[in-house]
Amino acid sequence: MKKIYRCLIVAFWLINSGFASSVNPAPAVSISNENLRNDVLHFARSIVRSHFSGTPVSSPGAIALEGNWTVSVTPYLHGVASCTGFGKSPMLHQAVKNAVQNLIAARGYTHLSEKDLRDARFMISFSRSGSQEYSLIEYRGEAKELINDVVAIQHLDKDIIYSKIRDAKEYLLRAMDKNTYGFHKLYSAISGTFDNRVITTYTSSSLYSLLKLNDLERDERIVERIPFIADFILSMQVQKGEHKGAFHYSLSLETGEKDHRFVVGTVSKTIFTLLELYARTEDKRYLDSAVLAADWLLGMRNPDGTVISQVKIQNGEEVFDRRYSTLYTGEVLSAFSRMYAATSDERYYKAAEILADHFLKRAEHDGYFLKDDYRTPTDSVPTSWGVMSLLDFYKISENEVYKEVLLKCLNEILKRQHTNSNDLYNYGRIGTGQHTSGIGWINEVTSEVYLLCKKENWKGCMAYEEPMMKMMRWLIQNTYSEANTYFLKQPKKAIGGLIRSNTKEEVRTDAVCHGVNGYINLFKSSIR
Repeated sequence: MKKIYRCLIVAFWLINSGFASSVNPAPAVSISNENLRNDVLHFARSIVRSHFSGTPVSSPGAIALEGNWTVSVTPYLHGVASCTGFGKSPMLHQAVKNAVQNLIAARGYTHLSEKDLRDARFMISFSRSGSQEYSLIEYRGEAKELINDVVAIQHLDKDIIYSKIRDAKEYLLRAMDKNTYGFHKLYSAISGTFDNRVITTYTSSSLYSLLKLNDLERDERIVERIPFIADFILSMQVQKGEHKGAFHYSLSLETGEKDHRFVVGTVSKTIFTLLELYARTEDKRYLDSAVLAADWLLGMRNPDGTVISQVKIQNGEEVFDRRYSTLYTGEVLSAFSRMYAATSDERYYKAAEILADHFLKRAEHDGYFLKDDYRTPTDSVPTSWGVMSLLDFYKISENEVYKEVLLKCLNEILKRQHTNSNDLYNYGRIGTGQHTSGIGWINEVTSEVYLLCKKENWKGCMAYEEPMMKMMRWLIQNTYSEANTYFLKQPKKAIGGLIRSNTKEEVRTDAVCHGVNGYINLFKSSIR
């Protein structure tokens, strides 16, 4: 997105009026046509070979097309675009030839040898007079359609999903700090570095995902790391004082100091992971820690039972954030519901019931698309947390009212999905959301509803399959891969990470967690 050589792709069909070859009239041509893309790439490559070896240039074949073409050819070598050749001609093949010849003759070319050009990946952009610009990127000898700087994903199957599950696992293992066993929040794909803090909630979310990954396919690396990661989480819990049971938000790797910020979302999501650890190991340390955490959450409520989002200790004084957050409220409701399921402690059920009934009222007031004081009114993430938390409460209450409301909320989210298959850049994402962490979470929530729907034989389960597949296609398209990391100097470190957004070449660890959790849920189901 940030490279001057990359092109903004906003459509995928070459719009044609009188598109013709020099001999016979030709039909409209699509950049999505694999043969066209490969013909352009192979013709460009044949010109390079001819220059160095004297071999004949291959026939232009299907790209002998009229149209007042402008073409650019940029070789990327080790993540660097060193120069670009430009060409124009009334014929596409001649414009490609002119661009390659201009590249070879360009000033500064001398440091690109024949081997450099052979090893580089060509990005080729072209447009007709009066039309938009289209791009392809070379990958393993084939021309892949580019949308911004990601490769378009045309279809999904179980093999693709499985490969992304494995890539996500490798990424998560890299996101762990090797000294503390805590996990980073952000990775910069441009600089090739992680941030300098490890964060409790991202550690808990990563371990939660690694447990699911190990359930799917045992990996001794995960098995070996589980107790160390769990120990880091336990080390972040406050053991005495007024905030006993809470978890410090983060640890500085530079100073070794824990911050004094206690967020109900951090505590809630850590409870999720502690309960998973206890279920697998029966190690009472994890349940005891979860109880301490849940009891702290009981104290982080307003008189009406709603949630106080967080507290910071500044200059020895408590500073509470009392803005209303649907996300934090949902996380706490899920935590109380899961704690009741694990302990049968009525305190947690009563606290959960207050929050669940609160959501029923807000959902009806907001037209089943929930809003709060943190996010924009069009953001679907708050509603998705209403769905997830009401699903958790439905599991312990078995009250159909909560199921009915969560399904209405989910339907409001899915109404906002982009469904124009000719617009692959947006196809599958939800509403105004451009962040993979948000879309990944919505897909994970939808998959949880889908699995329970099938388990309990609800009506209409099939209706969730297509939206989930569309979301997964969009998420996988926006994941760093061998094909789309041509502009990165350290591509291997980014692979498997979900690209943060359309403006930031970063990876948020929670985006990877949510993405892979949804993939695993659907991979293990019968969905095709």
